[in-house]
Amino acid sequence: MAEADLIGVLRAALGPAASALGSRLSLGIGDDAACLEWVGGELVVSVDAQVQGSHFDLRWLSLQDVGYRSLQAAASDLAAMAAEPVAAVAQLTLPRGFTRRRLAALAAGQARASEELGCPVIGGNLSRGGELSVVTTVIGRARRPLRRAGARPGDRLWLFGEVGLARAGLLLLSRGLARGDHAARLAVAAWRCPRAQLEAGLALRGAHAAIDVSDGLAGDAGQLAAQSGVRLVLSRAALQGALPGALTRLAARLGESALDLALTGGEDYALLVAAPPKWRAPGGQEVGRVEAGAGAWLDDGARQRRLSGGFDPFVGARE
Repeated sequence: MAEADLIGVLRAALGPAASALGSRLSLGIGDDAACLEWVGGELVVSVDAQVQGSHFDLRWLSLQDVGYRSLQAAASDLAAMAAEPVAAVAQLTLPRGFTRRRLAALAAGQARASEELGCPVIGGNLSRGGELSVVTTVIGRARRPLRRAGARPGDRLWLFGEVGLARAGLLLLSRGLARGDHAARLAVAAWRCPRAQLEAGLALRGAHAAIDVSDGLAGDAGQLAAQSGVRLVLSRAALQGALPGALTRLAARLGESALDLALTGGEDYALLVAAPPKWRAPGGQEVGRVEAGAGAWLDDGARQRRLSGGFDPFVGARE
């Protein structure tokens, strides 16, 4: 069963009780975050899990890296909602033998991300378990949160942040090729220490819809298309022009397609945004358009092919 199907099960079971909140619950299960009406806008709340063996491997990450990326990954959902971070809480599950020094290293990574994001970790919970995990709940605020359901035919698609470089970094590490030139160091850093696109998210006024690109551009574009009830068409030429030069060089070294790494890699924490034709925001790159129809498609100028794949932990990762 795919992740989207599991979310549907949860929505069916939990939605009726949540409806007791009435109009105060403006957005529930199924988007990047939930939204509650609040004075002067809405509270935006999201949760993200980082679990050893599923989301990270301590052979290639320090504990500081784990703490840092856990908060950045959670904050990326706030960026997609055009929300400003307020605070976070973290549930830490620690395996036996996890020492005070190791906990301090993990917390140091959280603290560094907290300072960069302006999102203090104000509490949480500790428990014992078989594998190390960090579950982070972030709370933000927005006057008008962006949703996945909002893209309209005629909109243009914009990408904020780089896609594909994190996947290249993970491949370099897993194949023992991480020691190398500047391009390799950039890719490894992109995977180890990603950064949420908060500044871009706060500049999305006037956009119609957005999604956090964490599971691969192809898969997340499909999610945006499905929830908006439209067809998303990504331009092959525009995407290739948006790829960092380091990714192109590393893809050749790895025997991979740079475009495929960008489309299916994941863990980029970029933003894909649908906005009116005349809309502009600093740092974005136009990569496609929205049409009537369904699904996410790649247009190479001569034909279009439907996109699939990306990371889904419930169907065996990347397809």
